[in-house]
Amino acid sequence: MIYFKQYGEMRTGTNYLKRLMELNFKGVNVLGSVLGWKHGMYDLTNSRDETSSHLEWLEKKTRNNIVYSVDNLPLIKHKYNDLKNACDNLNYLISIKKPVPFILSYKKFRLPNKPLPVNVVLDLCDRYNKKYRDWLTLYEHNNAMFVAHESVLLDYKHVLFNIETCYNLKRINSKLLDENRPVKASTDIGLIIDKSTKFDKDYYLHEKYLKDISNEYVDIINDNIDHDLVDLIYKLSV
Repeated sequence: MIYFKQYGEMRTGTNYLKRLMELNFKGVNVLGSVLGWKHGMYDLTNSRDETSSHLEWLEKKTRNNIVYSVDNLPLIKHKYNDLKNACDNLNYLISIKKPVPFILSYKKFRLPNKPLPVNVVLDLCDRYNKKYRDWLTLYEHNNAMFVAHESVLLDYKHVLFNIETCYNLKRINSKLLDENRPVKASTDIGLIIDKSTKFDKDYYLHEKYLKDISNEYVDIINDNIDHDLVDLIYKLSV
């Protein structure tokens, strides 16, 4: 089994990437909020975990040899001994999305049909800057890869081929498969696929999202995002 620990801000395509990895590659286990909250800092010191290492997280979340998720659900397919061994040999996938569509997607997810307060925008910009600086440190010191959500939407086969080559993965099928339905917010015990809707990739690829946000808010975001950081992680991404 090859284990990948996921990181990435909310609404950056982590669930979609997890689905593609497990749909296409043999013996791959992509850990979302297992061994630490996937939207938390790499050092794991965040309100969801308050632990300082993957192993400490595992010990804290294990009772009677059963590992419990971030949401305190018993994990069926994740066994304590397997996760303990995985802690020493983890690969990392770090999802990224451009700041403006990230914040707009967050607003649609957390504040549907409500105005977006400026203080929330400023907080999201600050979070984005801090977390990706932290995940850049992870990238520099571990077997990690930045995965741009826009690149996955544009050419998922190219992205998966690069991951496949880098980590010497084996395909389930000769052709790489896509997931055309929205992959909704997941639990640690499984992904939720929306079987009734087809995902609109053009919303992001053709920047249709700009019609849903004012120029004033775009300016606020651009004034508070570390653009050098964004440029760097995108240059490092697949």
